[in-house]
Amino acid sequence: MSDNPKRVLLFSGKRKSGKDYITDLLSLRIGSAQSVIIKISGPIKTHWAKTLNLDYNKLIEDGPYKEQYRGEMNKWAEEIRDRDYGYFCREAIDMYNDALTDIVIHL
Repeated sequence: MSDNPKRVLLFSGKRKSGKDYITDLLSLRIGSAQSVIIKISGPIKTHWAKTLNLDYNKLIEDGPYKEQYRGEMNKWAEEIRDRDYGYFCREAIDMYNDALTDIVIHL
């Protein structure tokens, strides 16, 4: 693979709109050798898990554990975005950099 992906597919939408579902299906069809899903929320949840000694795996699942911290995570993330709008995009790309493939699915 070259240093840059051949395709970047961007998905956005409201909570519970099916973003994870559709991107998981798409990645399954394309194949994990040719695609990677990069989630903007990855660096946010990683930060919260490390800072507050939380269970990262529970933060990435749907459920009451994540909901307990959602408000504070969103507030903190908005403060960071106000200072540097591209911060989480860069962090997410760095977080998944070892797995970059020809097709990047950005969520």
